Amino acid sequence: METLLELALRTSTANVDPFKDDLRIQFQKTDLISQLYDILQAKHANPAEFNLSGLEAFSFNYSVKWPLTLVLNRKALMLYQLLFRQLFYCKHVERQLCNLWLQNKSVKLLPAKGYTAAFALRQRMLNFIQNLEYYMMIEVIEPKWHIFLNRMETVSNIDDVLNHHGDFLHSCLEVCMMTNVGLLQIIHKLMVVCITFCNCIKRLNDSLEAKSKESWVTLTNSLQATQKEDIKNKKTAAKVVAEVMDDESTEHLGNMICQFEQNFSQLMLQLLEKIMIYMIQGNGEQTLFCRLDFNGFYTKNCAQFEMFKNSLFSDDLHAQEIQLSSLKLKETMSNIFSDLCPSGMESFHLHTLSDSSNK
Repeated sequence: METLLELALRTSTANVDPFKDDLRIQFQKTDLISQLYDILQAKHANPAEFNLSGLEAFSFNYSVKWPLTLVLNRKALMLYQLLFRQLFYCKHVERQLCNLWLQNKSVKLLPAKGYTAAFALRQRMLNFIQNLEYYMMIEVIEPKWHIFLNRMETVSNIDDVLNHHGDFLHSCLEVCMMTNVGLLQIIHKLMVVCITFCNCIKRLNDSLEAKSKESWVTLTNSLQATQKEDIKNKKTAAKVVAEVMDDESTEHLGNMICQFEQNFSQLMLQLLEKIMIYMIQGNGEQTLFCRLDFNGFYTKNCAQFEMFKNSLFSDDLHAQEIQLSSLKLKETMSNIFSDLCPSGMESFHLHTLSDSSNK
């Protein structure tokens, strides 16, 4: 993995970066949710042994040398890991959905209704993950990074650097919804549904291909034909594969897609409800809400969401509970970031003691 990372860095624009060799790969023992629980020092709802895949455990680390350790200490690197683990897994989900689109190109002429529903659901999943990525990278991290750089031009001592850097990390994590375990769990469940959906459709495609390989090859070749005399062959091949599809499990496919759609829609409604609560608290997720439900597909066509919205704005006690919960969460995060940003004199004193003990 280190070799692949080095190859990726040296064949990209990062090759001119003098610090590229300090980047490392680290495989975590816990998933992202559990790592956030550890940072918040909260009790895990379902403590258990983790059977993580390499992609779920993957994270970046950085070899920091003195005096940069004053700013990029262990806690700061851990918070960076939270952001990059989330973005890395989002990119993985997006890649799987795009690969599924490529695989499904060979079956788009099939008359099966199950595949039509699968195409629509795949597009909804892709819309969710791409808008989440855009929100985090373009609407949150990038503008806050520019604000951080502008503030760095006016610093006069190490304390200002620590404060501005801590504010940058705190605001990025908060607005990216990384400080709320419940909200992050819903996002993670949505991504798990997307990955499971991709795996199921891929297995179905593989089984159909194994049973009628010759028909699939004929269909693929005919789809690439452009001459008029090949149109008949194209229709014939599509008919043959459609018969295989119908004989195999058309009804099973429809039920499976329906189940995935119900799970995905239910989780999306839960996510939108959580985001609406955050909108009331003024945490700045309005743009994400509009992106995820840009045409009102979820909110206008779901009676459950209307009931939730009415109860949310009519129940003063509920609003007070939401506000109290938000204040407790912000107090916890403030304590974490106060530990993250010691003063320059404190950091220098700790490092001096460490050097003395080593000697």
